[in-house]
Amino acid sequence: MLALLLACFFGTMIAAPSSEECPRIMSEAGVSEMFAPLVAHSIHSITVEDIRYYFKPDVTEDNGIPTVNMDLASEDRVLPNAPLVGYDEDFSTMSLKSFDMVMRNMNRTWWGITNYSVLEKVAHALHMAEMWTNAQEEYKFIEKLLDPESDICACVTDIENNDILNYLNLLAFKIKYPGITSGNSTVAGYWIESVRNGTDAETEDTHIREKRSPGRYTISGSYSRGGYSISGSYSRGRRLHYRSLNFDDVDFQLSDVELIKDVAEKLMDGEQALDDHLDSADNWPLWKGTVKVPANYPGHYDLAMFMFCSLN
Repeated sequence: MLALLLACFFGTMIAAPSSEECPRIMSEAGVSEMFAPLVAHSIHSITVEDIRYYFKPDVTEDNGIPTVNMDLASEDRVLPNAPLVGYDEDFSTMSLKSFDMVMRNMNRTWWGITNYSVLEKVAHALHMAEMWTNAQEEYKFIEKLLDPESDICACVTDIENNDILNYLNLLAFKIKYPGITSGNSTVAGYWIESVRNGTDAETEDTHIREKRSPGRYTISGSYSRGGYSISGSYSRGRRLHYRSLNFDDVDFQLSDVELIKDVAEKLMDGEQALDDHLDSADNWPLWKGTVKVPANYPGHYDLAMFMFCSLN
């Protein structure tokens, strides 16, 4: 890895590399083939406060780190910059700052992740903090060696062409409409009709809610699903593998109403909405396996590379 980064450092660009050259450049720098979905997952809920703590202390609100809008009722699906959300600085630890943010929004139906309980939202926040902590060490290593003007930085920050923006938009749909890409016509049909009819989550029929069991979205460690899986076992011993997606026929500039049917049909990846909620000790082993990220998880390095190149 050191040799690869040194090559990137000394190979600063004269002209910006083309999108056709970038896959080779990124591969030679040690970036994984799953770069776009892994980075999209890693940054989808990051804030200015998180970036300042884990990566760059002087980052501003004009930071160029796109995120999924946690206000799911907003028409702005993906934000161009990680937001300053107002952590309570009276707390000393990031854990309590994140916990406080969840508590402050606990009564908002369309905030965070659809159908997550408060406890599950806390678990998600702590899981993301774990990922950023692990990527922090990689960031420090890259910071010492890599030139932000290098070819590799040009490639990893080209979010229009490297699919990071596409995966963030897809993730926004999965967070808001669990199971939308599952291939389950009942679940997908329910969401399509709900969006077209403007149905609010608070007025959903209880029978439909239980029948579709939207549960939670999952993309973590080697236990992630659908287009995001790396490898390894998920619940009940199923083997999962990373699946790339073709976004050519999907226009994320369209509204949810205009686009949701295309997302359900053209980006189908089999990612089911789970109903194993964190409501008992019996379900904790499943969740623990989901939030615990392996030390060799490629997303740490990929995220560190993206954050360094984007912030410097």
